[in-house]
Amino acid sequence: MKEFIYLTFVWWFFIPSVAHAYLDPGSGNALIYMLLSFFGAVIFSLKSLFYRIIGRKDLLEDEQALRENQHNIVIFNEGKMYWNTFRPIVEALLKKNVIFSYYTMDINDPCLEMDEPNMNNCYIGNGTRAFAKISKLKADIVLSTTPNIGTEGYPISRSKSIKKLVHVFHSFGDSSYYHRGSLDNYDAVMLVGEFEKPIIRKLENLRGLPAKELYEAGLPYFDVLAEKKNFVLSRVKKISDAKTVLIAPSWGKKSCLNQYGSNFISLLAKAGYHVIIRPHPQSLKVESEKLEHFKDELISFQNVEWDFDIDASQSMQRADILISDMSGIRMDFVLLYQKPIITLEIPLENMADFELADMGESWTEKKLRELGYTLGKDQIEDLPKIVHETIETKTSEEIIAFREKNLYNYKCSGEVIAKYLIENGRHLKQQN
Repeated sequence: MKEFIYLTFVWWFFIPSVAHAYLDPGSGNALIYMLLSFFGAVIFSLKSLFYRIIGRKDLLEDEQALRENQHNIVIFNEGKMYWNTFRPIVEALLKKNVIFSYYTMDINDPCLEMDEPNMNNCYIGNGTRAFAKISKLKADIVLSTTPNIGTEGYPISRSKSIKKLVHVFHSFGDSSYYHRGSLDNYDAVMLVGEFEKPIIRKLENLRGLPAKELYEAGLPYFDVLAEKKNFVLSRVKKISDAKTVLIAPSWGKKSCLNQYGSNFISLLAKAGYHVIIRPHPQSLKVESEKLEHFKDELISFQNVEWDFDIDASQSMQRADILISDMSGIRMDFVLLYQKPIITLEIPLENMADFELADMGESWTEKKLRELGYTLGKDQIEDLPKIVHETIETKTSEEIIAFREKNLYNYKCSGEVIAKYLIENGRHLKQQN
């Protein structure tokens, strides 16, 4: 029977024959549209089936369920780059046999590969469709690392059916480079450290906002990176007797590579340092020609290498010091590897739209100056000397003391946040 249907389909659509008929343009367009719609539906169904087969959810997660069903605990993730932030929390919830939902806008999110009966892990699409779904979500408690939910002009509005919206940070530091109003519509914030409390309270007072719940959580992706660091430690071999300098620029206008050129790298290479250059992943996508230009300029130096690996752990382990700009990798390097950093100043433009405008100064930048060194273009010729002095004067004991003072729950933040979600989820559920 299957063979008969198949042969009939082939004969009907693909074997030519003479049709003694006239088809007017309007009917022809309608017929073509119907055929395209039919084949589009077939392709979409096959695509959805494919994602189910490989362990992912249907591209169109049931929007009605998102809008009408009252979820208890929901984790919302914009993209796979934040998976390390959520992974320790997800793992802790699964260990405790808690039922929860995980909604992501990234089809390549590693969480979609997991098959756990207690976790409803779904891809909700991207762009406007995903924003609309989250804006209509019904839930007791939602955890997200996305700033500006509910802020005027931002595509994700704050759903009135979410009882408690909770923010978790994806990097160490204050919110000075977040857009203005980034956390105004959140009910609670998972604090990285004690230093964030006065900053958040100051912004609330300036804007006449009700006080948020501030919970001493820590930084969950440090749970992952600390574990990875121990794994890499025993496998990384030092390939040079010289001190190693890791250069990790941002991308675009705020990149030290774009602002300073390759001259400062030449100075370090000529001074005998082994240099590792690790471009920002976004640079590989949008600035590949520039990177090739810089590679050509530095090709004569045998002690300069380029690192394009997805994982920065090996380069950070090998390095004695890091040079960067405004990149968040600075605090990762300092706190995880207890080594100093040098920041190359980048001119700040149009900061009126950022939280820094109301904060006055960035706590993070202030502390980074204490943990390392910050210099501008007028000092760049002295960079090799400054690198030497910084390596010699900044001790790991000083950095460890800073971490203990300013970072909550090092290596166990995921467990702490999971406990918070469970307790609050249970309390809010009782109010239904």
